[in-house]
Amino acid sequence: MLRRSFFITLVFGVLLATVLVSGCDLLGDDLTPSIGNVDVIGFEPHIQPILDRQCASCHGGSRPRAGLSLEGWTQLIQGSEFGEVVIPFASEDSRMIQKLKRVGDDTHPFDQGKDRLSEDEVNLLTRWVDEGAIGPLGAVPFSNSINLAYIAHADEPYVSVLDMDAFVVVRRLDLTQHGFSERARVHHVAVEPDGAFWYASVGSYRIGDLEGVVKFNRDNGFVAQYEMDDPGLIALNPSEDAMIVSREFRSDGGPKNMIELRRSDLVAVQIPVSFEASHALAVRPQADYAFSASMAADQIVIVDLANLVVQYYPVAGVSHSFRDFAMAPNGRKMWGTGVTSGAVTLLSVSNPPHIQQRQSLNVGRDPHYLTYLPDASKVYVTVTGEDKVAVLDAYQEIIDKTITHPALKEPTGIVTSSDGRYVFVASKNTLGDFEGRDAVYGQKPPGTVVVIDTAQNEVVKVIEVGPGATTIGTRF
Repeated sequence: MLRRSFFITLVFGVLLATVLVSGCDLLGDDLTPSIGNVDVIGFEPHIQPILDRQCASCHGGSRPRAGLSLEGWTQLIQGSEFGEVVIPFASEDSRMIQKLKRVGDDTHPFDQGKDRLSEDEVNLLTRWVDEGAIGPLGAVPFSNSINLAYIAHADEPYVSVLDMDAFVVVRRLDLTQHGFSERARVHHVAVEPDGAFWYASVGSYRIGDLEGVVKFNRDNGFVAQYEMDDPGLIALNPSEDAMIVSREFRSDGGPKNMIELRRSDLVAVQIPVSFEASHALAVRPQADYAFSASMAADQIVIVDLANLVVQYYPVAGVSHSFRDFAMAPNGRKMWGTGVTSGAVTLLSVSNPPHIQQRQSLNVGRDPHYLTYLPDASKVYVTVTGEDKVAVLDAYQEIIDKTITHPALKEPTGIVTSSDGRYVFVASKNTLGDFEGRDAVYGQKPPGTVVVIDTAQNEVVKVIEVGPGATTIGTRF
């Protein structure tokens, strides 16, 4: 009897084990679904395990490689020493995805002697980024950022959006999705003081392509568009529903006018002027006068904003061909960059339409754009032809310092933070003299945004952005 009971128990145990094993095989896909079949991606159940398994050995601990920790969502979106590694909704422009998709021996982390990620793992990470890089609590990174800078790129049909507090690119806007060609490029960006809307002047190197001024909301959604040839700089009227748009320089001439646009709906009024390429542009904070200047003639355009009546001021002395103006916060002084003279010129505009030409300071070859600090103590000037930034003492009206750095290659656009603590400089780096962290043979070299601490006038951060970074616009 005991032998029979033992036999029955043994048979039952074998059968039960067989059923359990078979059941695991049959139910395996339900219990541990393949990452290639995930419908709704969660960071903690799907993304973090990949990072822990494949990346933690280098990008974890107290000293992660390149300053990039992948131990959690917060650390990932903060990026590395060189800027962001993930741009929400833009996997093609996200450095992490780019490195994972490189071919041959350059594929990361194979280039570091590690195993490649599987195709399913790379595809899942790509999907996660394109769907917004959503975090554990359902948040899209930087969706509530306030202090944003909009970076234009020479020869590239997109705008990069930089969080000025986190020092990372947080969005990228592709103009080809809004009717513009691959040859489109943004010349300048202006932002409403509350950040609710921003405006881009978009040109093209190809005749017949769509050009004009485009209005976007804070979430980078298209709002309205005004078509015009050769749009240049944009300056907002601080007290009216209006903005002025200047003209970009063209060697074969161009329109002899500027445009006043109503910001709410982009309805336009033309402002006739006597010459082409009225590029430099500034509006007094008193909202009474705007100033422009031709890059083709040494004349300053003075526009009475109450009636759009135009007067002219002939610039004395050497030829300057002003490219940009920076208005003092009190509206009494204005500095201009001279393309042909290599100088910045101080103009008194305290009693418009009268202008008094004060003095010029030689800063170097091909100065481009300039900006005041909010307290009006300093003016920062990009000197493109000599790869440097000149710092002016605005009170003593002298050159106080010159800043150089390996990442300042063809510096162009420049803005300050709202508190004046930092200056942000966009550099084109067309020739690739600054290689960058992830330079790849055959690809365009990275443009940079260099962050300068204004207290010490020293570079504290280099952010690698897309090729040909040129002008920058902020709400300040």
